Amino acid sequence: MSDNVIQASFASGELSPSLFARVDITKYHSGAARMRNFFVDYRSGASTRAGTEFIRPCAGGPGRDVRLVRFQQSVNVTYALEFGDHYLRFITLGGSVVEGAIGVTNVVRGLTTHIAFDGNYNAGDLIFISEIGIREMNNRYVTVGSPATNTFFALDPFTGQDIDSTAYDPWNPAAGAGIVQRVYTIATPWDFTMLPLLKFSQRASQLNITSPFTPPYILTLISATNWTLLPAVFGATVNPPTVVNLGASASGPASYKYTVTSVDGNGQESGPAPQNHLEPVLDLRTTSGSITIVWDAVPGADSYNVYGAIPSLSGDPVPADTQFGFIGITQAPGVTFVDSNIAPDFATSPPIPNDPFVGVFANPQVSAFFQQRLVYANFGGNNTDEFIMSKPGAFYNFDFSNPSQATDEVDARLVSLEVNEIKSMIPMPVGLIMMTTKGAWQVSGGAGGVATQGGPITPTTVTATAQAYVGANDVPPILINYDILYVQQKGSIVRDLAYNIYANIFTGNDISVMSSHLFYGHQIIEWAYAEEPFKIVWAVRDDGALLSLTVVKEQDMYGWAKHDTLGNFKSICTVTEGTVDATYVVVDRPRPDGTFIKMIERIAERTFQFGAEDAWCVDAGATSGHFTPTSDLNIIIGPRGNFVGAEVSFSAASPATFGPEMVGWVIRAAGGKATVISFASDSAVLGRITLPFTDLLQDDVNPRGRPNLVLNGFWAIDQPSDTIFGLSHLEGQTVSVLADGGVIRGLTVQNTAVVLPAPVTHVTVGLGFQAQLQTMYLDLGQEANTIQGKRKKVNALTVRVKDSRGLKAGRTFSTLVPIKELNRTTLIDQNIPLITADERIIMDPLWDVPGQICLQVDDPLPCTVLGVVPEITVGDTGSGK
Repeated sequence: MSDNVIQASFASGELSPSLFARVDITKYHSGAARMRNFFVDYRSGASTRAGTEFIRPCAGGPGRDVRLVRFQQSVNVTYALEFGDHYLRFITLGGSVVEGAIGVTNVVRGLTTHIAFDGNYNAGDLIFISEIGIREMNNRYVTVGSPATNTFFALDPFTGQDIDSTAYDPWNPAAGAGIVQRVYTIATPWDFTMLPLLKFSQRASQLNITSPFTPPYILTLISATNWTLLPAVFGATVNPPTVVNLGASASGPASYKYTVTSVDGNGQESGPAPQNHLEPVLDLRTTSGSITIVWDAVPGADSYNVYGAIPSLSGDPVPADTQFGFIGITQAPGVTFVDSNIAPDFATSPPIPNDPFVGVFANPQVSAFFQQRLVYANFGGNNTDEFIMSKPGAFYNFDFSNPSQATDEVDARLVSLEVNEIKSMIPMPVGLIMMTTKGAWQVSGGAGGVATQGGPITPTTVTATAQAYVGANDVPPILINYDILYVQQKGSIVRDLAYNIYANIFTGNDISVMSSHLFYGHQIIEWAYAEEPFKIVWAVRDDGALLSLTVVKEQDMYGWAKHDTLGNFKSICTVTEGTVDATYVVVDRPRPDGTFIKMIERIAERTFQFGAEDAWCVDAGATSGHFTPTSDLNIIIGPRGNFVGAEVSFSAASPATFGPEMVGWVIRAAGGKATVISFASDSAVLGRITLPFTDLLQDDVNPRGRPNLVLNGFWAIDQPSDTIFGLSHLEGQTVSVLADGGVIRGLTVQNTAVVLPAPVTHVTVGLGFQAQLQTMYLDLGQEANTIQGKRKKVNALTVRVKDSRGLKAGRTFSTLVPIKELNRTTLIDQNIPLITADERIIMDPLWDVPGQICLQVDDPLPCTVLGVVPEITVGDTGSGK
């Protein structure tokens, strides 16, 4: 008799082989021996990763790396920045930022492709072509070669070679003359070798960029196609005035001296004006009188501060190095001030202008914002532990005063027994956390010398206290709620850092130790956090592999997995797009001729509104577009109800929505699908349901159910086609195809297209990848009389799945068999639903010691394994057992 054993979770991810005997730890029983192209789903189980969508080619040849960087002005305004070899380009909402459209006037096909248009481009410009009747050229990127007035030759952006369009469709203006749009690009001072050490901090529409190679730069967003990249300019934003006259009520034995500063609307104060003497003058302290100070108006000044010195009574002028104290304010547009013996306040003196980088040959390598100050740190050489803070609210003003004032710039160091090279800075509620090569430091305002945030940081209160003594490297940390995740100094360990209220310091743990085999001999070179929808940290390894870490600290969930593709991952970033955190990657991909091309891709969404056909389980993929009419849609279920094969009526709110040629087209709306079987009018058609509708009125008394009104833009009607274009980036590649939810294998891209065996309306084409999941050595949780080391036989297996198809199972990966219900085949235009159920399979009846289960998906289909229930027989039990 066999026993059932369940593994109810894979929350611990792929565990290191060195833990295969650690059946005594809890995480053993929720781990996996292999999790390849599966990730830990924080809700339950393990899910196959989504594939990637091709976005655009990258500039630069082999070895010329490209770096993606997050830019998020607000929840709704986000960009992925593509830093390359002396250039910067922009992506938003899954598409390139392009310049205005210019109409195509002619296309000459041949071994070279000549495009004429009403504009001028430069050699090397990246161009997007759309709305053109040449299907092989539509929605395609090309590079400008040999430009001339109103014309250029189109080059393949991946190879730099001429595009051979001999076999392409002829240019037919009636089918679409076409438009060209240049991908918006700006120049940068950084070559590709400098990109890994660029570091960033953002405030609203401005991004501070620091590096060891250049002074600080500021990238500013003005509009989508108007960005500026300029060196940071330091100092007050308003000029000082010029004192032009001093007048006294009467002459006498005293000598007076004054200076004036300008103050703008943001409260920034200029340096002092040239000092003006007035002598001889009555001693205003003993004789009634006054002195009038007059100066020129300064553009942008809202007010002026007037400072005076102690008068000289010896008959000599006031010394040049005298101290000034505040005596009053004049509001603009006024430019005069009357001193009637006002005692200077020497606690408030005029600022001393200070450009911290004049005469300094090293550049700051790190920046951050904290307590309304801009912070620069790590100036290289002997100053890697130094940091400076701007005046509060004046981010590029580093002026100071004598005597020192609370609003002056701050200049300090991390003083320790060893040099702490500052690598990154993270604002936290209790202070500014500085990650260094030797550990973490907390910089705060202190409170009686105690390193807690007892007040604002000032030149006299700044306090730096060492925390955890585990260093970090140049990979920017990730902040998740109140935790800091960082890569340890040597690049092969990932740690978290959080405030420990009992120890009163920041400390943490190694969160990669359970999956150390994924890091041994490798380094993390980039990573990014996609909080929604799956709470995953994506990390690029130095060998081109992609790792995922699912993090839910309150559930003690740290689940690692490994992901691969045809090629090597090079860079990654995430930005918010709608309700998800979109993940963009740069990938080096091999071509059939053995060369490599570089492209930007976006990890697709893992949602299945219309079932399997919405799965995106291919890499560098493209999909057929949907035609969305500009009209609301009413859906009326027929007398047979909301079932496959039943008839349904569609009526559009706007006329001229439908046409007689649309018979046979497919409507997708309200979570369902139907094929048009007859045309009634330009606003009404009759269809046959192929996928029942799911978006129905709540608590409806109609037993057949009534779908909700479908608003304009949320439904589509598509013409079936057997040829899919737009695949120039996959030219010559063998691809995987998901067509209306059906799998097609063995197709090759030729002339930017693939030809399908039958017409379909929703196709996803790309490079296939294999997903594998393997359980740990079977264990029953018994330390005494353990089954470890005993032979076992898995007689049958029940796999609990959700939204799954294409799953195979076996004792080893070489003995896999398809699970029947998850591998059904049918005609290409017939809907095959995703399965959520328990599926049972009879297993290979051989004995082995590990007792592991192997699961695999080869087709471009999704799978989520919630749990596995093997039915086992244990051998080697001995007599009487």
